[in-house]
Amino acid sequence: TLAGSVGGGATSGTWSGGAGTFKPNANTLKAQYSPSSSEITAGTVTLTLTTNDPTGPCQAGSDEMTITIHPVATANAGANQGVCASSPTVTLAGSVGGGASGGTWSGGTGTFNPNANTLNAQYTPSTAEITAGTVTLTLTTNDPTGPCEAGSDQITITIHPDATANAGVNQGVCASSPIVTLAGSVGGGATSGTWSGGAGTFNPNANTLNAQYTP
Repeated sequence: TLAGSVGGGATSGTWSGGAGTFKPNANTLKAQYSPSSSEITAGTVTLTLTTNDPTGPCQAGSDEMTITIHPVATANAGANQGVCASSPTVTLAGSVGGGASGGTWSGGTGTFNPNANTLNAQYTPSTAEITAGTVTLTLTTNDPTGPCEAGSDQITITIHPDATANAGVNQGVCASSPIVTLAGSVGGGATSGTWSGGAGTFNPNANTLNAQYTP
């Protein structure tokens, strides 16, 4: 929002010098100016306010003002990741841009190595986060110089439970009646299991946790 004014022998003024747009028009001293794309890219634009040519020998007056266009601070926390509970350490891949020169991670109760100010730090979830199965981290940029605010972005780490297998206790059978009823079980991230290692037969099949095995 411009704040032009005229005085002396002048009764009005006109803005010029920019490739953008004036609202409602360039003849409004306190017009709103929207820079063009090229001016935003360049980061600056200089506007000139010129008065009308007053009656008499005096010439029109003019003055300049410069608008500095600061780049927006951007943060990219990287793609969401999934890890196993037995090896939950994650290598982060954060990045910042625009007006930002650095960033800080937050939001987790685990540990950052070497620290939370390192964009590609290694994050080790806490026991509570491993139990919960997820943690969301936020990467926030520094507050850049000028009117633009800090930027932020989030990443979610999904911590998958380890697959567990329990084949049951060792068993002994008589050679005359060698059929064994197995008592396998699976847990954690596992939903099924398969028996292997024997030359005998599984009934009904090797994918049945409580199958009968005939040596």
